[in-house]
Amino acid sequence: MKTNAAVITGDVIQSSQLAPQARADLQKVLDNAFAAVRKKEKSFRAEQYRGDSFQAVITQHPETALHSSLVLLAMLWKEDFKARLAIGTGEISFNAKKIVISDGEAFRNSGPYLDELKKKNGLISVVTPSPGLNQEWEIHCQTLSFLIERWSALQAEAVLEQLNGLTQAQTAEKLNIRQPAVQQRLQGAGWQTISLILRRFEQQVASMV
Repeated sequence: MKTNAAVITGDVIQSSQLAPQARADLQKVLDNAFAAVRKKEKSFRAEQYRGDSFQAVITQHPETALHSSLVLLAMLWKEDFKARLAIGTGEISFNAKKIVISDGEAFRNSGPYLDELKKKNGLISVVTPSPGLNQEWEIHCQTLSFLIERWSALQAEAVLEQLNGLTQAQTAEKLNIRQPAVQQRLQGAGWQTISLILRRFEQQVASMV
């Protein structure tokens, strides 16, 4: 049976160059990031392959895929690890027990585009079944890549708490800093622009399901 879904294909940048302890730290961060996304989106499933590459699928609420991807990136960034992610939406025509051998439009809109990201030195891409929307999302993703590439670990931490639904005041209390410091970090991270792009994704994908 065909299912409308979102597929996220990711690759940790330069993971092969990590020392053994850093590699172990990375795995812990990945495990925690997958668990954090799964806590908010119950249909999220992720599998690793070829070391620190991974593929995840969201079958119930594909409109959450960009939010989930930003949580993954922020959790990695705040621990000084970097990744690139390719998001594909569309149908899944073959839903196997193992994600990496499943197939369908969403997979073809995700996996192959990770290689394109590497060639372009981008960090995130979105490909939908609509060519018209894809032209728009090429611009949005270049904007997101530009902003995310410049995140500091502290900025990523502040963005993560916004993605988790905390207010600036709640974030300040959690991080034991003042609210103006949170605001400054979010401004530096481009949170206002990111939140607008996030909302656009949620509206468009929800209307396509």
